Amino acid sequence: MYEIKGVRATPGGRISVRFHQHGYVERPDRRAGRVAETLFGEGAGCLTALVLLASVGLFTLLRKNGAPEAAVTACMWVFVVAVCYGAVIALLHWASGVADVLLIAVTFPALLIPGYRRMLLRRWRGGAPESEPGWVPGAALSGVWHQVDPQGGAVVTVQRTDGSVTAYVPPADKARNLHDHFDTLLRQGRPAPAPYQQPAYGAPGYPPQPWQGNPGHRHD
Repeated sequence: MYEIKGVRATPGGRISVRFHQHGYVERPDRRAGRVAETLFGEGAGCLTALVLLASVGLFTLLRKNGAPEAAVTACMWVFVVAVCYGAVIALLHWASGVADVLLIAVTFPALLIPGYRRMLLRRWRGGAPESEPGWVPGAALSGVWHQVDPQGGAVVTVQRTDGSVTAYVPPADKARNLHDHFDTLLRQGRPAPAPYQQPAYGAPGYPPQPWQGNPGHRHD
């Protein structure tokens, strides 16, 4: 799976494009979601863990070398803040799982509806991308073009088999990646040409051999 965020699609607005083996998914790229992912996502958790380790090492080093008390105290406060921030991130992820359980418990009768049941299974297990809203199979692509935008950047234009055309303007450093992933899906979606098979000897269409001469010319 490969995802490119901050893509401006026409039509479609600002989206993120997530590529899978046999297709891609377009998702609205909302500002609130980007902020939440930046502040409380996996990246923030990893950074917080690094700050924790660094603060512990620095605290030990400062105490060992007899550093000023103000520096030691500041390092200790960095550690405390990092612990609290990490706890908030862990609590939010835990609360997200609890919310899913409560949602199922409250809406239990609605599980009799197949569409609702599939939606919950997708959310609970991270189901196949083919079942996500915005899924486009690679076989639906008929053409991909990469062009330089006169206003700056690049435009990746995609045409589907139904005739619809979408222009994607990604971040400048992602334009080539976006085009290459679309192009890969396009090539995979096209049927491979059948291998050439030479007709059997003597069958119609069998090419004459040099030693056979021209079968249409008779020597007297």
